[in-house]
Amino acid sequence: MENYRHSFWPRLVIGLALFGICTWTGKAWFHAAPPEPKSLRAPDLGSPWQSSPSNLDVEGDQLVAALGLSQDPKSVLFYLQNLNTVPSDEKLAAAISDFESDDFPVRQGAEKILHSGGLPGLALLEKAAKSEDLEVARRANDCAATIRRSRSPALIGALARMLVREKEAGGVEALMGLGGQLGVDESPLFDALAKHLAIFYAEGMGESVLAGALADKAAHRRALAAATLGATPEWADRVLPILDDNNSRTRLYAAWALVRGGRREGMPKLLEGLADAPPVLREEVVEHLYQVAGDSAPDAPWGPSPQERQAFGATWLGWWAEAGPGLGSITLGPRPFLDRTLLVYLDAGEVAALDSNDKDVWRIRKVDFPLDAEPLQGNRVLLAENQGGRVCIRSHTGRILWQYAVESPIVAQALPGGKTFIATRSDLFVIDRLGNRVREWKRPRGEVIMRASALPDGGLALINMRQRFMRLDAAGEVVESFPVMVSTTGGRVDVAPDGRVLIPMMHQDLVLEMDGAGQEVRRFRVAEPIIAQRLANGHVMITSMSEQKAMEYDAAGRVVWEYQSRTSRVTRAIRH
Repeated sequence: MENYRHSFWPRLVIGLALFGICTWTGKAWFHAAPPEPKSLRAPDLGSPWQSSPSNLDVEGDQLVAALGLSQDPKSVLFYLQNLNTVPSDEKLAAAISDFESDDFPVRQGAEKILHSGGLPGLALLEKAAKSEDLEVARRANDCAATIRRSRSPALIGALARMLVREKEAGGVEALMGLGGQLGVDESPLFDALAKHLAIFYAEGMGESVLAGALADKAAHRRALAAATLGATPEWADRVLPILDDNNSRTRLYAAWALVRGGRREGMPKLLEGLADAPPVLREEVVEHLYQVAGDSAPDAPWGPSPQERQAFGATWLGWWAEAGPGLGSITLGPRPFLDRTLLVYLDAGEVAALDSNDKDVWRIRKVDFPLDAEPLQGNRVLLAENQGGRVCIRSHTGRILWQYAVESPIVAQALPGGKTFIATRSDLFVIDRLGNRVREWKRPRGEVIMRASALPDGGLALINMRQRFMRLDAAGEVVESFPVMVSTTGGRVDVAPDGRVLIPMMHQDLVLEMDGAGQEVRRFRVAEPIIAQRLANGHVMITSMSEQKAMEYDAAGRVVWEYQSRTSRVTRAIRH
């Protein structure tokens, strides 16, 4: 046994070399698992904005390259097809028993079988990993890790993208084969498969395979087919009967596809199944609901417990019964521009939305020192309540719909998928809706943070207490740094796609726009500016502390709109 441990890494290197040879010669290689280079980060902890290439995509492309499959779609297809060749349950169970054998070749043979056990073998391996026999536990863990890596959403997504580019229609069958192995807890892989099957279908490939899978014996294959075809007008009628499928997850994905395609018949089943939906799907559905509902959205608090999730779904079911008949389209377009302005009155502890005539649409009182605010769809607002020790989402009535306890937050920024970027003076992290930290950054040199923003490329922009602007890349490395003069803490740093930064210099009565090298591009003369933010129309919104007002500047530097409060500093003004 000791000899085997000493020879493990050399054997791994030899095995990877043999795989390269097998790929080049076209010979079968049945138990491949992508290597795990130190330079790759774990999935789901990459770029917080799904609108840009995520680290999940980058990681997948790197894994494909490491496998030597980058330029060979036939090898990619072979790899995926091989993942679908899974031993019987009996053979897998026997292999687990062989882990306890005193015969080394028998243990090696068992490991080889279990490497090819696929997702159905994971349950057996996870049980074996708890064995008191350390050798059995180690081998089981190794096999389970191999299976997960070889079927990771990052890798499967990268392989699927390559097959789409090469118009390799056999990729649909290969992906659907993986779908037949899925268990209840494999929603990230399901999402990756569904996403890329939709791309295949949009490119005119795999329609017959998907259509046939609507009646497949495997529930996840039915669900994948329904998720792909249900949003299309050509197949929606064929998907409607799946709303009565005997599998709840299949009903849910069919309903979601139908709703995305504008079919109202799917909404009741979607809302009935929302409480038990996988987290990623649940967040997609919730954001869809808030955009469709608009000002009619209900005050529905979200909580993680089953009872709270059930109550959330029931509230939306009631909303659909009342408001649904009067709604127009339930499909999503671009986020609507409401021509409203969200204002934060810091001293008064109030947040309000004004209409185009500067009249209150709604006003929330007793907000506990909000240092950051962001309007959300459905008449909601995300707040960093600094003295309240929480980041929360409130409805237009002021009711807290969701909250996360954190000491003295200074930034709260909504990210796709229900995630939130939070900054305090000492922490930078992203949480999901359940409050789990899914990404954290180390402060450069342990600096105290004054302002911060999450950027679309997975990096950060921040200003520290030593009066320096810093831009971090997705790996957390400082790629830009230059001196600034910012005097107030709280809120974000506005960074344009080309790297230009808006810096409010309160004590200099000046807002500077600077390039990535820290050189001045233009300036605005403003009394004690607090925040400067670009608007969608290219204008710049600036708030003034001493004048207690917000001002909108056009490209020529002229004030084209302003609002002044008589009772409180106006510290944030966001047009949406």
